[in-house]
Amino acid sequence: MPGKPFQSKLEPFLDLIRQWRRQRWSYPRIAETLRIDHGMTVAPSTIFSFVKVRAKGRKVFALPSSDALPANRRPSPASTTSEAQHRANEFFTPITDSTHETTRKYNID
Repeated sequence: MPGKPFQSKLEPFLDLIRQWRRQRWSYPRIAETLRIDHGMTVAPSTIFSFVKVRAKGRKVFALPSSDALPANRRPSPASTTSEAQHRANEFFTPITDSTHETTRKYNID
């Protein structure tokens, strides 16, 4: 592959953009500041993509595979639906919100 690998024109401003995002600057505000202060014309969506690619990965939560469970906790092939539901309930605990009123009717008009 001839030539240099692609490098974003925003790369020299990485630390500055991170600082602005920590201060909760919007992408259009960052784009406007780069245009005024540094003479760089860039779309807000370009800045968003630049930040997204360099963002730290987030944790992904998933149920463990049945191989990762102890032998006494593995589902048997002949499990009934109620047994499977009981096992699922061991992993998930419902979140109850005492401030939410389920019986109150809201007028959305």
